[in-house]
Amino acid sequence: MASAFTVPARCANSAAVLPAACRAPSSSSRTQCNLRSFGTKRFRQATALPDGQRRRERSAAGKVYATALVIKGAETYQLPTWAEFEMGTRPVYWETENGLPPASGQGIAIYFNPNASQLVPRTEYGIGFNGGFNQPIMCGGEPRIMTRRERGPKCEPFYIIKINVPEYALTLEFSFTDGLEWDGPYKLKFEVPDKWKNQPISFFNEGLADILTKEGACESAIYPEPTFIQDRCSFPANLTIEGGDRCELDLVPGCTDPQNPFYNPLANVEDGSCPYISDSDTE
Repeated sequence: MASAFTVPARCANSAAVLPAACRAPSSSSRTQCNLRSFGTKRFRQATALPDGQRRRERSAAGKVYATALVIKGAETYQLPTWAEFEMGTRPVYWETENGLPPASGQGIAIYFNPNASQLVPRTEYGIGFNGGFNQPIMCGGEPRIMTRRERGPKCEPFYIIKINVPEYALTLEFSFTDGLEWDGPYKLKFEVPDKWKNQPISFFNEGLADILTKEGACESAIYPEPTFIQDRCSFPANLTIEGGDRCELDLVPGCTDPQNPFYNPLANVEDGSCPYISDSDTE
């Protein structure tokens, strides 16, 4: 798939070896910090929407409520090199859990580089992801907020979302949005088990429909990367022998935006519970 995007001026004369702050995150152990993952269940609980909130105002809990742009006939997107993606000449990159080509029944992380598109990440939620399996509407309709991946003070952030590919999925058609404009669509093909390679398309569509029509199935298939929060103090070596490892940080998750009606003055960790309210709603 030919790219029509140009390399940002600040990167045009970059050396072949990129600075460490800009290098790609990898599925391997990439941090030495003492971090703890919320986990999928706790992440969803932490970002639960307040009762009675109007649906059109919501953008928390990993979703951006914008009208989905459904375009058929997307061309298959070929995996670029990491250099092409990072330098802003290709907008999408992905990693699989096992390092093999994307396959049904496996996990995959999709990265998006806004510098390779016309999208401008919004302050309220950044970038939203909208995708469907085997067709644009199977799990599509409500864009989900992507996790912002910082890369240091001199590097623009990337955005990432995790996909648990259902067993009967043949393709994933997806687009990205900043709440106003769309970038895409893209199509990603999945390898299927050998025992199913001679099955007709209807076999996969029917099996996929049985899986995704269950409550919560789409939320489990497409979700933001779990948020990592440091919840323990750092101590010099050997201090843990005296019980120093028991020091807990006083973390209070909640809405930290003072301009938001759901602002929690006691919160010191943003958990995504601030609902996005458009300008038209405040008039």
